Amino acid sequence: MTQTFIDPAQLSQVSDLELLARTVVEGFMTGIHRSPHTGASIEFAQYRPYTQGDDLRFLDWKLFARTDRLHLKQFQEETNLRCTLLLDCSASMQYGSGAMSKWAYARLLCASLAMILKSQGDSIGFMAYHHELATHIPATTDQRNFRRILVELAGLEPNQKTDTPRVLRFLGDVLRPRGMVILISDLIYPLEEVIDHLKSLRARRHDVLVIQISDPTEQTFTFDGAVTLVDAEEGEERFVVPDAVREAYLENRRNHFDTIRRECLTAEIDLAEFTADQPLDFALRHFINHRNRALKTSGLRQSGRA
Repeated sequence: MTQTFIDPAQLSQVSDLELLARTVVEGFMTGIHRSPHTGASIEFAQYRPYTQGDDLRFLDWKLFARTDRLHLKQFQEETNLRCTLLLDCSASMQYGSGAMSKWAYARLLCASLAMILKSQGDSIGFMAYHHELATHIPATTDQRNFRRILVELAGLEPNQKTDTPRVLRFLGDVLRPRGMVILISDLIYPLEEVIDHLKSLRARRHDVLVIQISDPTEQTFTFDGAVTLVDAEEGEERFVVPDAVREAYLENRRNHFDTIRRECLTAEIDLAEFTADQPLDFALRHFINHRNRALKTSGLRQSGRA
């Protein structure tokens, strides 16, 4: 059966983020069998005392009636995972030569991933950052979390420089180990910071998937005439003749991302690049394949409802 992909140029004409994400995901999921392994295992493990913020759905009301104390049921294993979507909203993400900018594409991809994670019963968290953390929603299975993520995404705009070390320090404080982290970024910041960023997440025992978003012209530098290039984060302007700098630019770009890919391979980090003119289905399929492998091999299923 031939699958028909939705052109990003068509999606760019719709402003409702939830409608866009639903259109993409429903089209993508057509013909794909949903995993039967969602939700909690039926194997009961133990009780633990209720603490403020716990999910009330798992309170044992019969035990409360007998003891006048609140306790939660815990299970031996769950088949869902805890996933945090980490979105780069620095100024370099604004660039776009076609119908969708890198930012529009990345934001829609983030919303679509959140919708798929919700449908699989996974815990979803969300962070967006530039020179500091712009927003943080901790990972939970609460259905309201998805709505909060969409609201935050709709209100975000790319700006400011990227300060990776500052964000890393915060991540180290708040992210529990042994989850999945999906970083969506153009990876255009100093090489050492990119590598340190990714290795730091991996060192905290997270399964890391990096989805690099590029613009087609960044890959090819196909400008016809002389142009003035503006550094989105520094504001520096440079007048260039494309034919004179194309070869050096492409070599520098290739060296930058070849080094990142090599370091990711060494650290067992999955990295894939997509351009803003490609159907989102390609990135979503890569994620589904990664998620399935991770659940089978990495022991990322959550233990207990705590």
